Amino acid sequence: MHATRVRGPLPVLLTLFIAVCGWTQSKDQSATFQITATHNAVSSTSGMQPPLRVAWSVNLGATVSYPLIAGGRVFVIAGDYTANSVNMYALDVRNGTILWGPVAIARGYYWWAAAAYDNGKIFVVPNTVSGLVSGAMFAYDAAGGAQLWSVALPGQYFFTSPPTALNGVVYTGGAGSGGTVYAVRETDGKVLWTGSVENGDGSSPAVSSNGVYVSYACPQSYRFNPATGALVWHYSGPCEGGGGLTPVLYQGGLYVRDSFFVPHNGTILNANTGAVLGYFDSVYPPVFSDGTAFYTQTNSLTAMDVETGEVYWTAAPATGDSYTISPVIVNGVVYVGTALGNVLGYKTSSGKKVVSTYVGYPVIGSEYNVSNPPVGMGAAQGVLVVPAGTHVVALKH
Repeated sequence: MHATRVRGPLPVLLTLFIAVCGWTQSKDQSATFQITATHNAVSSTSGMQPPLRVAWSVNLGATVSYPLIAGGRVFVIAGDYTANSVNMYALDVRNGTILWGPVAIARGYYWWAAAAYDNGKIFVVPNTVSGLVSGAMFAYDAAGGAQLWSVALPGQYFFTSPPTALNGVVYTGGAGSGGTVYAVRETDGKVLWTGSVENGDGSSPAVSSNGVYVSYACPQSYRFNPATGALVWHYSGPCEGGGGLTPVLYQGGLYVRDSFFVPHNGTILNANTGAVLGYFDSVYPPVFSDGTAFYTQTNSLTAMDVETGEVYWTAAPATGDSYTISPVIVNGVVYVGTALGNVLGYKTSSGKKVVSTYVGYPVIGSEYNVSNPPVGMGAAQGVLVVPAGTHVVALKH
């Protein structure tokens, strides 16, 4: 089914202002889930153009999460419920050599953790840490893997929100007794502010210079002031409950994948006011480039004009295959993984398939699942990094 669009144009100055503010991580790095702090999953890493080949593949022996890429290294977390372990590794971006790790991550009831990168540090939030009344956040030195600090996150005990780090602050969410959004200082772990939400699980905060955005079930969506934690707006859907999906911020719109009483699974909110602008359909986080939205279902990838809703093109996987992971855009090509272990790339302008690379293992993602690590692709420093079960696979030109 094609995505549909009901949205009028925003004022030009507001659109330009939010677009500029939403992209402040301009280095060639993949810093969080869906690459950027706004979760738009767009990279312009140099030298990465079709065709792509498998440059290296590493088996870590446990299910791997989405990668972080920075400073010539690929950082991944691998969780193994049978071994009751969660470990972090740094791999050489050029050849996959393990530079450090395994570094054991504190774990609780579930066997995974999520991470973000900024300023030479990796910030890790384990899923429910045993022995603490509340949850915890840890900071590690990206160069050698040494732990730098840890902090208890007060008031909650259930943590499934991948962190986002930007401009010296790490943001995440927690649940258990209601919900809480946290802002933590990168240098020492000091909790700068907290904000109350309806539950707080699953949603990785989308962050710009003037907003911290989260969205939970039903949907319950929020914008906080990143400096003070003051609530700017709260969009309240018709219910509330556990779970949440990561929002995407693009040109004045906040795209949240939850809707009730309308025939769509996504709602578009005005990022400035929280008002409803329209609806869309996408199982995975949408991605955007040059005014075009890319919505992905398991059996279709649709390119659509952001303002008018005009469908430019639609692609489909091969018969018997399906799209199974959040897409990313690199230098004018939108990439998506499949259940049969293929990474497919389509020109954003035309939908022409220009990449079809078999990585050897199913590329199966899980954005929100309390018993599995969050999975997505990353792109930076000349490589597209694909988590494929227990393998980390890097593709390059």
